[in-house]
Amino acid sequence: MVEEEINESSKFSEAALQIIRLNNLWEKIENCVNEGELMKWQNLLDSIWRELRADVNHLKEPEKTIRMNKYLKLKVLVAASDTRTKWNKALNGRHEFLKELQDKVGKGGIHED
Repeated sequence: MVEEEINESSKFSEAALQIIRLNNLWEKIENCVNEGELMKWQNLLDSIWRELRADVNHLKEPEKTIRMNKYLKLKVLVAASDTRTKWNKALNGRHEFLKELQDKVGKGGIHED
């Protein structure tokens, strides 16, 4: 019983730490967006993806594949952006996708069952 409680406590502690890390990244992103630092924004979005990637793996099919494919398509749009305006728009698409994903996996402001 005690070992089971420790495992549950550990699981919740890691989830709380991940939410704190995500919050810190989103705060940094707001600063980058406001300063027009698109490369930093792009790199921070990659960091958020790395935080959420394990949660995507726990989604059921076909949801998992849909989310993975959408992320890859958004990443290609960013790479193919040939103007600052297109780059900004593509990054914003990734930004919105990751915010929605964070909610979907229960690490955001809205929890979906």
